[in-house]
Amino acid sequence: MGGERSMFLVMALLAAQAQDVLPVTRAKPRTTTPWITNDDYPAADARQHHEGTVAFTLQIDPSGHATKCDVTASSGYPGLDNGACFLLMRRARFDPARDASGKAVASNYPGRFTWRLGKAKPTRTGVDGTAGSKAPPPPGMLELAVAALPATYKQPAKAEIRFGPDRRVIECRIEESSGSAAVDKVACAQLRSLEDASAGSKAEAAEYIVSFRADPVPRP
Repeated sequence: MGGERSMFLVMALLAAQAQDVLPVTRAKPRTTTPWITNDDYPAADARQHHEGTVAFTLQIDPSGHATKCDVTASSGYPGLDNGACFLLMRRARFDPARDASGKAVASNYPGRFTWRLGKAKPTRTGVDGTAGSKAPPPPGMLELAVAALPATYKQPAKAEIRFGPDRRVIECRIEESSGSAAVDKVACAQLRSLEDASAGSKAEAAEYIVSFRADPVPRP
């Protein structure tokens, strides 16, 4: 009986401790303006009349930025899935979740977006102002696990890589910093190690969003 009571007290204590660190308020979007509209329709999918709903979960850091986007239910088309996550990572901003003490904490934000073609010819506004079939494709997504992240890390890095005649990466340029020069360097190092990253494409360059997550190495 004494052992059972002790176990109960330990479980109650652990539950209380867990409750202290769990968010008591959820992350809330900072604006009611839609993050994605039909003007963002991926051109290739629009031409092929692809439609579908993407379910996603965003990981939100204490500053209210999205650090990762996971597709939890696919639309059935990679272009629509990747397009939604790319736009969410770049545009979504939140008032962060807070714990019982009022401190901002990391949290998750689930959602859904439906790509649906209207009667009007769909276009996609590109980052360079072009639209439709002339718009650049969404950047590739690369996620890296590291033992720890520096305090200066604020967001995924955006980089452009260029290919040589053999389709291997010969140059990497950071377009939008992660906030940490060391993290940016790791991002480019990983992108440089890609082999034939543009397989099936004749493009001379490509853009990537490189996100990081802290995944400490377990002790033996």
